[in-house]
Amino acid sequence: MKMRFIALFFLLISFFIYEELFASALSRDDAIKLFTDANENYQQAAKLIAAKNNQEADKKLHDAALQYEKILTNGFEHGQIYYNLGNTYYRQGALGKAIVNYRRAQRLLPRHADPDANLKLVKSAIEDKELVHETPVAIQRIFFWLFLLNQNELILTAVSLYAVLIVLILSFIILKYPWFKRIIISVTFGLCIVVVSLGIKIYREQGIHRGVIVVKKCQILYGPGKEYEPKFEIHDGAECVVEDEKDGWYRVYMYVGVKQDMESKAVMEEKASKELRRGWLQKGDVDII
Repeated sequence: MKMRFIALFFLLISFFIYEELFASALSRDDAIKLFTDANENYQQAAKLIAAKNNQEADKKLHDAALQYEKILTNGFEHGQIYYNLGNTYYRQGALGKAIVNYRRAQRLLPRHADPDANLKLVKSAIEDKELVHETPVAIQRIFFWLFLLNQNELILTAVSLYAVLIVLILSFIILKYPWFKRIIISVTFGLCIVVVSLGIKIYREQGIHRGVIVVKKCQILYGPGKEYEPKFEIHDGAECVVEDEKDGWYRVYMYVGVKQDMESKAVMEEKASKELRRGWLQKGDVDII
């Protein structure tokens, strides 16, 4: 009897906890309204900036950023929200946070050109001209589906092909048409390609932890702690790859473009050479994409 009472007590406690959690969660209608309000704040801020009223514009941008963040923290993830949030942070001058959200928008909206264009614009304004590895165009064209479909779309394609394959196998067993074998082999081959592509996509997006510096500047140290000497300095918007984590510190590396001035009588050209730099920085200085 005592055990039943204890079990009932914990069941009631759990019920009230879950009820409180779900009560505080944002409904779909509330998220849509919040998204609309955030868009309105952003548009008003753009008008205020054009009218040179920067103080009011900053307030509107701040409100818009909070509204977009609230939608995302409540589980409503969409590429357009990340893109709009990136635009908002760019207007605020937070280049690192803008790059983080443009990168997230790229993952969810791989066929949209706007995040790519705005990302290039922001990257041209940051202080550290790091050289980010880009996939060759030839590879992008050969394996076009890997770059045109996001992770969820690849999962949906794989599930659809698997369902078609099951139907085909059952149909072959029942009807015994010999030409079904060719179709089954073709669908199986396509399913294998999609599954492998999905694995590559998951590894690229989740297996490799990429981050962006979101503070004005920070010191990269020789070790995980303030007692270590600084190695070099990086600035807001620089991208890096996180290799390890220890006691509130990240070990990161990045490819930094070292500018070399070449003077001539007519023009002065700039050439960037690739330099790999590695070190430790505090977790609060970087936001993981």
